[in-house]
Amino acid sequence: MAVYWHPLLAQFLQQAYGDRLIIEEEVNLGETPLRIDLVIKRARRVALPYPFNHLGERTLLSYCGPNNPATWEDLVKLEAYALLYQIREKIRARCDVTLWLVASRFTRNVSEQRGAHLAQARRRGDGVLGGNLDGFPTCLINLNDLPVNEATLPLVLAARGKVERTTAEYLIDHPALHPRYLLPFARLHSAVLLEVLTMKEMTPEQLGWTEDLIQRWIQWLGEERILRTLGEERVLHTLGEERVRRWLEKASKKKPARDGKTPRKPRARTEARR
Repeated sequence: MAVYWHPLLAQFLQQAYGDRLIIEEEVNLGETPLRIDLVIKRARRVALPYPFNHLGERTLLSYCGPNNPATWEDLVKLEAYALLYQIREKIRARCDVTLWLVASRFTRNVSEQRGAHLAQARRRGDGVLGGNLDGFPTCLINLNDLPVNEATLPLVLAARGKVERTTAEYLIDHPALHPRYLLPFARLHSAVLLEVLTMKEMTPEQLGWTEDLIQRWIQWLGEERILRTLGEERVLHTLGEERVRRWLEKASKKKPARDGKTPRKPRARTEARR
């Protein structure tokens, strides 16, 4: 099943900051279907935690997706969107529009001296490089370098990379955040959650999950990943050996055999120990 990351990012931000920020999705920037991912409007006197304290009164946010690095092309597009937005909203001064380019990683030449250039660039804190893009105040937000805390969760949940493990550990250690964030994290980063729980020698029951939630998580992990790890006793202990075997048998019955071959059966634990 395809995951639509941009709406999820908007949803996470809305849940956490909807009382302080107005978040508009896929805002049209002209007659053709050119759309910026998010427009975030901030009241002047609203106090916000890092890195949201670097939002302007109006911020155009372009998100590169969890697997794509931000390149010079993304910075060029963001500037083009900003110019169109400036015309549409009749904003005279570019300094009144802030730009955010958000990605899990950035290429080395994302800022080109002779192209879209982030002038006066300086580090504003972990994961944030701020500067000026042809008159627009601009921040490059590297999700993998952001600190992981309650304030940044709406952002880091949309990342791939080293921050996934840190986020999983943070969420597990903060049960009060489970109702809002743990299930979405399990959906988007199922294998990382399994890895961290196994490392901590914890089971999903210890997270307070019902059997229905555990079965959904196993489904998100997928048959191939489970089959690859079935021989690992610690992983089996985390998921529940009998539960996994029942699910695999059920999945095998639903799945048609490849080239007339009988679907592969899960290995027994004794076989894995040999």
